[in-house]
Amino acid sequence: MTIDAYSYPPCGTNKKIKFYCPDMVGDIEKIERLLQGDQRVACLDFVKKLLVKYPDHSIPLFYNAILNLQLSDEHKAEEAVNLFLEKHPELASAHALKATLDASLGKGDEAINELQTALEKTEVNLHPSLYDAFGVVGQMLLMTGKVLGARAHFTQQANLAHEDDNTPMQMLMRLNHAPEIPIFLKQDLSFAECPADFPRKDEFNNALKDASQGLWRRSLAQFEELRAGAPRNPAILENIAALQFSLAQDETAAKTLHTFAVAEQRIDFETAAEAEALAKSLGEQDEEQIDVVAAAMPVLEMEQLLEKLRVDERAEHLPVDLSQLGTEDSPPPRAAYLLLDKPRVATAAELTLDNVSSVLGEVLVYGKETDRPARIEFTSAKGPQFDEAVATLKEICGDTIEPTVEETAQGRIYALQDLMNWQWRLPDDITPEIRSKLMAEKRRLVMLENWVKFPMKSLGGKTPLEAAQDSDLRLSLAAEVLTLEMVAQQEKWEFDFSELRKKLNLPGAEMLSADGLDILSVPITRLHRLPVDKLSDQDLVQAYGRSVIRGLNKAVEVLAQELLNRESLQDQIDRAQLYGELARTAADGDVTLGYLKKAQAESAQQGQSPGPWLVAELAMRFERREMAEAQQLMQVLMTKHAQEPNTAQALFGVLQRFGLITPDGRMAGMPQGGPPAGPSPEEAGGLWTPGAGSPPPAAPPQAGAPPAEEKKSGLWLPGMD
Repeated sequence: MTIDAYSYPPCGTNKKIKFYCPDMVGDIEKIERLLQGDQRVACLDFVKKLLVKYPDHSIPLFYNAILNLQLSDEHKAEEAVNLFLEKHPELASAHALKATLDASLGKGDEAINELQTALEKTEVNLHPSLYDAFGVVGQMLLMTGKVLGARAHFTQQANLAHEDDNTPMQMLMRLNHAPEIPIFLKQDLSFAECPADFPRKDEFNNALKDASQGLWRRSLAQFEELRAGAPRNPAILENIAALQFSLAQDETAAKTLHTFAVAEQRIDFETAAEAEALAKSLGEQDEEQIDVVAAAMPVLEMEQLLEKLRVDERAEHLPVDLSQLGTEDSPPPRAAYLLLDKPRVATAAELTLDNVSSVLGEVLVYGKETDRPARIEFTSAKGPQFDEAVATLKEICGDTIEPTVEETAQGRIYALQDLMNWQWRLPDDITPEIRSKLMAEKRRLVMLENWVKFPMKSLGGKTPLEAAQDSDLRLSLAAEVLTLEMVAQQEKWEFDFSELRKKLNLPGAEMLSADGLDILSVPITRLHRLPVDKLSDQDLVQAYGRSVIRGLNKAVEVLAQELLNRESLQDQIDRAQLYGELARTAADGDVTLGYLKKAQAESAQQGQSPGPWLVAELAMRFERREMAEAQQLMQVLMTKHAQEPNTAQALFGVLQRFGLITPDGRMAGMPQGGPPAGPSPEEAGGLWTPGAGSPPPAAPPQAGAPPAEEKKSGLWLPGMD
């Protein structure tokens, strides 16, 4: 940093050094040299000596605060920052550093308020400490589940970033690709323009200007004042909700959004339903929960019991390491089974929805212990089938057990979760086509027959079918259906929601009109309904980019297919990447592999390495336990692509994920039958493909890195070592 008499002091005052601290030019130059040489300890020592000479001056107080944040424990950092703020509350930098400290210590509301104060006190140039504070506050909000507030802070930081600084954009990308974040929370917050007939247009636009500059607290106060005179104005309500979300006031924002939805539903019912769905996604889950219980029955004849379980086809042996099932309070069980409602069908050719075997729960058999007799334990959610399942187990065991049941709660799940999930035991010769067909039939049955008859607190205790007859519940019902549809997209369900909407007398989610369509303003929940064949090339590319960035599986599938077919774009698109995205969004494993093969072929045709796509296929082969194919891929990768940095990085991550490489980079022994099963694509957030968010871990830790358990300060600042 070049220092001269006409520079502005580093502390953030608007007076130039010549008029503010002309006798400190040399001191500032020395401090900056030490900082550039990464000599923070020596720099802090020099600053402390300077504080003795100038105890109340903002220059040494500023450096003292920033260095203590980076070097010291929380107590010393807090002392230094508070001292700077106490002596110079007029400086934006003092409030920005206080915001950084509060955020690092998990004080969310305080951090946001200090950052807003720093912005409000900024008169000319934005101090660099505000840029850093936006990032730290964003990180804190993300860690505490305030996703929309985090998005707002990272977006504002991205607007302030230098061209060569993509850190905030990387954070936004991570948010967009996170599969556990609902689609509703991946929408950028936007502000409505002033309605043409609104009488206080100047006040509205002034508030809007503040909002666009990140002055959310001041803008919110202005919009609240406007709201007092127009309490049901949709544009004012929409902007207030967006500002409350930006300030991490999620609970209040959800209420405002509900008020907006009620006011908007007669004008634009779909927009109202989207707002109501977002509001519901931020509220606390208040739906019915059921216990997951272990039902234990004493064993009278152990050997006879084990024989009965062995021969009955409704008890399927679990080939697991029983020693891993023991705890400090209980030795491992003697046997483990899955309890089925009926024996497995012999061949897939005979399989139907009526005769498929469903898993009722898990059965463990324990021998006699010092303080309790031998027992058999059945564990399952205590849903509608629980009593039937216990009766089935008693029938199998007969007089080898006592019929007395002792239930112990193991946890709780939502009753709707129990309704929407199921587990089958399928024939060994099942094909992906038959399985997919059966899953689609089951999903349709659950949605159109079971879900619609499930009472929900969000619908006033009524079922969706009952709520469909109540005009006051129409908006809430539409929001529930939309929420379920977005979950279906992320989970890759095969189900036509137009059937459900028709059954519930809700407006259909039809194809969007191409007339006057602004691609950048289309809500992300509607992108899969774009008339892709009527879009211009530019609109098609923009819509695809928005969909990929946010991991919108259905929209990506529709738009990628159109891009592949669009003749005018053949020389302008990366066909390999398009096939890779189609692989990531496919619900069927064979379809996924087919797209990965096409991605590999396109890469080779374009003169690029197919290595990363081969690694993606390798992960799929491991998932499917197809070890012959996996070994062939490994041979190709090691002989032809091992020297390619991107391929080697991705390969290391996959091998580590499946336990074939230890965290320190050593090869692990291959277990018999293949590698240990890694997380399923669903558990891992879908298939990883090159360019689809963060890749697997890149490399082992460097030598000399501190051990994971080393105690570190709770403070973190951008740029810290």
